[in-house]
Amino acid sequence: KAVPEWKLSDDGKLIRRKYKFKDFVTAMAFLQKVGVLAEEEQHHPDLHLTGYKNAAVELTTHAIGGLSANDFIVAAKSDALK
Repeated sequence: KAVPEWKLSDDGKLIRRKYKFKDFVTAMAFLQKVGVLAEEEQHHPDLHLTGYKNAAVELTTHAIGGLSANDFIVAAKSDALK
């Protein structure tokens, strides 16, 4: 509920959010910010850029094979970067 724009995968093991930006440079700047956040949090998402301005972030905790509180923390912090 704290990250309503994020979607749960069918298998319940990850959350994903799509973001649309005005152009390539803006999308890349956002992904760079998420990368810096990931390093600060020591929790690294999968980052995707498609169609030159569409970004997606996927979060899961590989060590446990599913979702942890850290996934939702990084999701909320990623939303704040947009």
